[in-house]
Amino acid sequence: MASSFSRLSAAARLAALDLPGTVHLGRTTLEPLRRLPSGLAALDAVLDGGWPRGRVSEIVGGRSSGKTAVVLASLAAATRRGEVVACIDVADALHPDSLQRAGVDLARLLWVRPPASVEAVRCAELILQAGGFAVVVVDFGDDAPRRLRGHTWPRLARATEQAHAACLVLAPRQLEGSGSALALALRARRVLWQPGLWSLLDGLDVEAQVARSRLGGAGKAARVVMSF
Repeated sequence: MASSFSRLSAAARLAALDLPGTVHLGRTTLEPLRRLPSGLAALDAVLDGGWPRGRVSEIVGGRSSGKTAVVLASLAAATRRGEVVACIDVADALHPDSLQRAGVDLARLLWVRPPASVEAVRCAELILQAGGFAVVVVDFGDDAPRRLRGHTWPRLARATEQAHAACLVLAPRQLEGSGSALALALRARRVLWQPGLWSLLDGLDVEAQVARSRLGGAGKAARVVMSF
């Protein structure tokens, strides 16, 4: 009996077992990865529609490379859609006036200033586990944190996936390695100044390139002009 059963096809075996319900053979259809627009059309084209939800993305670059401007645009776009966002500001460099000028709704922003890098990642985990946040930013500023424990990044990636949020990590260099879905490298092309008697900062012209991606599109680049 066992020998004859083993010679049946997979479909025939399922029929012989007389299981309740309907069983489908073959590959399952995966749900498309949802994206969260950054608010910058040129950048969204490089990112295939925006930041991936449920994934950690790294934004890397030196001082004045445009990291903060990209994040402010992303936070503003999210709050305009009525979403709630959070920023863990390790460098203590965020200014409410800059947020407002960028169009961020401060009533929809949770601003956290942890004392150190280890606490920053833990804060991000707790916020993601609380739920309800579309974007959670961890901004390490211009100084890369010291080496963190090996389980730090996998835990952050798991919390991000469960929260179905977009987690953005800002640093001068890549930190997470395989823990992040993509790394976006920024490089300033030139600084834009307002014409007049006094030179006032008007914006940034930067090059954005997908330095690494587990979602496809590595190497894609675009010029992104941001006005302040």
